[in-house]
Amino acid sequence: MEVKQCDFCRRPYQSVGNKICSPCTMKLDEDFIEIREYLYDNEGASVEEVAEATGVSRKSIMYLLKEERLLVSESSAGSGILRCEACRKPINTGRMCAGCKQEIAKTMQDSISAVKAPLPKRLAKEPEEESLKSGAAKLQLK
Repeated sequence: MEVKQCDFCRRPYQSVGNKICSPCTMKLDEDFIEIREYLYDNEGASVEEVAEATGVSRKSIMYLLKEERLLVSESSAGSGILRCEACRKPINTGRMCAGCKQEIAKTMQDSISAVKAPLPKRLAKEPEEESLKSGAAKLQLK
């Protein structure tokens, strides 16, 4: 376990791989249930309406949107309440638009392919025996 800072409340906590502390996780789960129940009957409500009706903070709603547990309705997708963190286009949920996600995935795949690619022949060869025997190379610690 390591000590991390909670992404939600910013307090330090002992992490086992999660991004938010246990109390915040439980609170966000409760908030999500409140929001979900409200949206069943009031689909398309604004962030302010949901916050006022449920008592859930705007911060919690925005966090749940960014974590892809909620999404902005198609009718208000261009409102700009959420923007891609890379290109700043309006998005419905998450942190990035589909185009930027694809670009990052392609870059990562290209990097993985480059690492897996065989070394060029000149780099793959073992050093010549002659140069090893000469002892002319001088070494130092890094």
